[in-house]
Amino acid sequence: MEKAVTNAVVVLVAIAIAGVAGIGIGWGLGSTVSGPSSATQTTQTSLAGPKVYQLQLVEPMNTGWNMTTAQPKFFVVGPNGLESSANITLPVDTLIQVTIVSYDTPTAGSTDSMGVVNGTVGNVVYMINGTTASMSSMPVPWGQNVTSVPGADLAHTFTVQGLGVNIPVVGGDTEIAYLYLTRPGTYIWLCQTPCGLGSDGLEGAMSTNGWMTGQITVR
Repeated sequence: MEKAVTNAVVVLVAIAIAGVAGIGIGWGLGSTVSGPSSATQTTQTSLAGPKVYQLQLVEPMNTGWNMTTAQPKFFVVGPNGLESSANITLPVDTLIQVTIVSYDTPTAGSTDSMGVVNGTVGNVVYMINGTTASMSSMPVPWGQNVTSVPGADLAHTFTVQGLGVNIPVVGGDTEIAYLYLTRPGTYIWLCQTPCGLGSDGLEGAMSTNGWMTGQITVR
């Protein structure tokens, strides 16, 4: 059963990524990014180039943690399907398109500060409302750049504190963001929302590599 579910997720992810890839790439190359106000607008023409590196993540809920507990988990969508997110390598001085597909629901206890976009090109995320699980309070139509997400709608975040990056992940949505990293090194990525906690409030997905945390190498 678990293998069948995983295969189904792979198919769904492939469809989702195929559907948004054209939008994301068109938005990222030589265009103007429009946010909720003119103050958030920026031109990406200077970052245009022949190559855009793709990092595609998927986050299903209720991934088997052990025999009694199911928890959320980030996967990398790779050539072999869903791969571990424990160690992610990204190129330096290259435009990177990050696409995150969430099949989760909002996480209780998330705060508005966790939903502020940071470190992306233009400090915006392109948000696509994908399912009825999302947008409980956020008045964003299908497909719009946002600079922040209300805590009530947050399922997770994809955060690299050492690089000043925070990408909010809305439950049931697809997020597309662009990064341009100029500092080689090894960093920790993590989720800020209080998700995937064990019965003791500590052990669980949040503290386990490849689930809600891991390592990013920029080189």
